[in-house]
Amino acid sequence: MAEKKRGLSRFLDAIPLYLKAMRLAKKDRGLKRECLFSLGDTYRMVGEFAKAGRCYTQAYRHALGEDDARGALDALVGLGLSLRASGEHKKALSIFDGCLRGFRMSKDRAGTAFTLWARSGALRLKGDIEGAIKGFKEAKRIFSLLRDRSGVGYCLTGLGGAYRVLGSPTDSHRCYSEANRIFRAVKDTFGTAYSYCGIANSLRMRGDYKGSLEYFRKAKQRYRRIGDRVSYAYTLWGEGSSLQMLGRHAVAMAGFEEAKRLFKQTGDKRGLVYCLLSEGQSVFINDRKKGLRMIKDALEISSGLALKVEKRYAKEVLSAIKKGPGALPLCLA
Repeated sequence: MAEKKRGLSRFLDAIPLYLKAMRLAKKDRGLKRECLFSLGDTYRMVGEFAKAGRCYTQAYRHALGEDDARGALDALVGLGLSLRASGEHKKALSIFDGCLRGFRMSKDRAGTAFTLWARSGALRLKGDIEGAIKGFKEAKRIFSLLRDRSGVGYCLTGLGGAYRVLGSPTDSHRCYSEANRIFRAVKDTFGTAYSYCGIANSLRMRGDYKGSLEYFRKAKQRYRRIGDRVSYAYTLWGEGSSLQMLGRHAVAMAGFEEAKRLFKQTGDKRGLVYCLLSEGQSVFINDRKKGLRMIKDALEISSGLALKVEKRYAKEVLSAIKKGPGALPLCLA
């Protein structure tokens, strides 16, 4: 039942069922490990990264106790994804590198492809965009050989995000649109929502702010249904950015505030940086001192987390501020 709910992207409904199954498992270590791993996946999908990390860690220990090398590697990749989502990309990359060696040594193509995808996402956070694109393409190639359409779709979303940051919104739009067709065909609600948000952001970066709002709306509807607070928060930020570029600052600020609240709840400091940068630009127009402080806070956080791309954005906004309020807002990728 829990697996069915998770397969339908009904993550909030799946969590209590997994917890119940784990209680009923009692001394069945194998079943308990499976429940812990699935709980980790499910908590991660709704933005409960600390809980997800604890579940993956326990699943890893159970796998070691059962001498299950594949299970241990799977749990470590999950832990890495939780750390990546929390902005801990250095720790995540260390884990992914070790797991990649393990999967390659055992000639496990599915494990290799998934870890390459996960690692590429961490490289993107690190600011190694070219490395991320190379990794996503390699993972996509393997998933294609395995005829894993969903895997191909998630690699395309990864490429879409990397191309957007690289300054190629047309390539980004193409990747997200192709991913969207795949996810709708396989009825993946989360993937569909993710690709809608990506399409919206690619339109935003092409200057089609009004056109992006419809896709942000579609993404929000699905994320609300799923219960994914982090992805919903990033969608609110993207939507707010389009509204900000259209001069609708009051509505944009309300979205930024809600996104910031959700980022604080889930411990997503990278998301907080984006909100501070966007809010700071609008605030600066009327309150230069406060707006400047918010943007400097964003620079400090991004520097502390070694978020190369976000640090660059903060510096670009500070540079624009020197030219006066007329140079704002900047459209951040």
